[in-house]
Amino acid sequence: MAIAQHLKLNRARCQGVTLVELVMTLAIAAILLAIGVPSFQNITATNRIASLTNELRGALQLARSEAVKRGRTVTVCKSDDITDSTPTCNASANWQDGWVVFVDTNNDGSLDSGEIPLRLGQPSIGSAVITTSTRFNDFLRFQPDGRAQGADNFSNGSINVCIASNQRSIIINNIGRIKIETGTCT
Repeated sequence: MAIAQHLKLNRARCQGVTLVELVMTLAIAAILLAIGVPSFQNITATNRIASLTNELRGALQLARSEAVKRGRTVTVCKSDDITDSTPTCNASANWQDGWVVFVDTNNDGSLDSGEIPLRLGQPSIGSAVITTSTRFNDFLRFQPDGRAQGADNFSNGSINVCIASNQRSIIINNIGRIKIETGTCT
C-alpha cells in the first residue's frame, strides 16, 4: 500500500505547470511573435505592391498590344471618375485614383465621345502612391508600331508605385517595352 500511495502523490505533483514554467513559455512565445510579426508585415507589403504593379503593368501591356493589333493609338490616362458611366481623363487627378485605357482616335490623350474605353483600373490598396516621370504625368500612349509616347511626344519614362517604403518602378523604354525594377521610396 505504501507504494500505491507514493505513486498517487507523484501523479498529483506532476499535474499542472509551475509558475516558472508558465512564465518561460510566455517569454518564448513573446520573442517568437516579436520576430515573426515584422517579417509577416514585410511579406504583406511586398505582396500588395507586387499586385498593384502587376495590375498597372497589365493595363500598359494591354494598351500596347491593342495599339499594334488595331493599328491605332491607344492611351492610358489618369482618371478620378472611373466608376461613372462615362469616365474621363483628368490631368488634376492622381494615378492612384485610377486610370482608363482607350483607343485614342484623335491622339489628344483625352477620352472623348465616341472613343472606345478598353479597361478601367483602380488600385485596391488605399495606401499606395503612384508617381510618374514628367513625361507620363498626365497620360501615356502607344503608337500602332508599339512605341510609347508621353505628353511631349517622347518616350522613355517611368511610373513609380510606393507602398510604405517599398517601391516598384515600371520603366517604359523608347520602343514601348516594359520592365520592373525594385527600390525604396524616398
